[in-house]
Amino acid sequence: MRLPIRYKIILPFAGLLVLVGVIGNGVATAQLTNAAVVPFDANLLHSSLVANQLLVQVDAARLSDLRLATDTVGVADALNAGDIAGLTRLLTPVAGNVTVASIDLRVLDRNGREMLRIQGSRAGPSSGVVTEPAEFASDPAVLNVLGGNAPDRQVFLFGQPTPSILYWAGPVRAANGQVVGAMLAGESLNEVLANVQGSALYDMSGVELASSVPTPPVLTALVRNTVKADNAVRVDDSRDGHAYGALFSTWIVRGSQLGFLAVQAHADALVGSENQLRLILTLLFTAAGLLTLLVGMATASLLTHPVDLLVRSMRAVSEGDLRHRATVVSHDEIGYLARTFNEVTASLERKTVALEETAFASMEALARAIDARDASTFGHSARVAAVSLEIAAAMALTDKDREALRRAALLHDIGKIGVEDKVLRKPGPLNAAEADDMREHPQIGYDMLKGLPFLFASLPGILYHHERWDGGGYPTGLRGTAIPLPVRILAVADVFDALTSDRPYREGLSFDAANAAIRIEAGLQFDPDVVTAFLSRRSAIEAALRTLGKPGTHRAETEAA
Repeated sequence: MRLPIRYKIILPFAGLLVLVGVIGNGVATAQLTNAAVVPFDANLLHSSLVANQLLVQVDAARLSDLRLATDTVGVADALNAGDIAGLTRLLTPVAGNVTVASIDLRVLDRNGREMLRIQGSRAGPSSGVVTEPAEFASDPAVLNVLGGNAPDRQVFLFGQPTPSILYWAGPVRAANGQVVGAMLAGESLNEVLANVQGSALYDMSGVELASSVPTPPVLTALVRNTVKADNAVRVDDSRDGHAYGALFSTWIVRGSQLGFLAVQAHADALVGSENQLRLILTLLFTAAGLLTLLVGMATASLLTHPVDLLVRSMRAVSEGDLRHRATVVSHDEIGYLARTFNEVTASLERKTVALEETAFASMEALARAIDARDASTFGHSARVAAVSLEIAAAMALTDKDREALRRAALLHDIGKIGVEDKVLRKPGPLNAAEADDMREHPQIGYDMLKGLPFLFASLPGILYHHERWDGGGYPTGLRGTAIPLPVRILAVADVFDALTSDRPYREGLSFDAANAAIRIEAGLQFDPDVVTAFLSRRSAIEAALRTLGKPGTHRAETEAA
């Protein structure tokens, strides 16, 4: 199928325009969405802190009630003597002063037998003698209290398999300090959460214990294994057409983890604003793209019309139609067409370069955004490019190879867009599975960019920058000079910046220490000639990194002094 010249001209630019629009729309949407999510996450974190503080206050109040009951004069003697009437008389006023409707006060003797149970209410307590065996006799917390083990105040859940009551246990001691029994003060978890709105409690296996929200979030095994004392986990959920955001944290009472706490908030407004923002940006990019295509089509039609006429005439004559005169042109017209064609060609070349630069700028912006996902890698690609160009200058690479190297350095980690945040931002060494995920980023980056002709010369640097001189790298295990020279340069620059950058689990090396580490790997990880060129440009490299505001550049100066 023969396409008019105008379409052959405009179609490649249309493809570039679509690519730039999709990437630009994605980057802009991600940045603006993050700006909207930050306040929502901050509110969730504030709610979690408030909920934990309220649970601490409940713990303090019940301990105070328990201390009042155990320290009431005469309780120890009555318990030691088995005087249930005396215990009832002494403890009934204590239970009556507690403002918790579900308070459950129990008295056990030194053998764990239940002597008395008082269930309080705001209307007034009632009591009775319990003759059946104690329900708590084998509970480790009760045994610790009766055994006089430290700490002498214990907390435990009761009501398996779905605990619903939280008990505080403390010893009752005689005047000589001997433990003569135990006192338990329990409160329903439903009543505990009545004052902690928008939250839910779960046991260690993830079973929901109590909730003050109508649709509590589900605690999965993955989230349960991820939540730590210093690491809360954000979870998004949707039910019955509504969106929710939840933050899971540990539920710790008196130093022991009893389960997990979740706070939840409606996210309908957040999701709505995200969708609206995404729609607006898509419409804006689409409108801009269509307008650009229309203007381009009109311009291409105007410029190529004389060429179309000439081509049709030449085709008709070549097919034997010697009588064809409709589009026969004079020498002056041919000269005009030639000049027009040359002008169009020059204009298209300029536009092609401009579009390539625009597309590359979008790619570079995306790569910088990926660097910025982790504060410890912010600016990494720009610094790798600067170091690579210094080494390339020492090795006398051509201008063409240096430009390809610069682009590869700026885009070498773009494939990390496919690596999850939990792996990319992990504050410690990666496990085997996470390391495998991270090793996918060169192939992901190559697959993203392999369709762009103007980046063909830079693709090896994106795909092979983790290959090693001794063949032990990835993704293909290339060895020695089979690795292109620009890629060998990029590998040294990449490792040097990583060594001299701070990470959450270590401080970056000084320039001297990093240079020594690079020198040791000559002939193993790195091309020896590239290492020699790198070391010869030390002063220029350090100056370039200071200009870029490299964190930690003062270390080299301090240590040298």
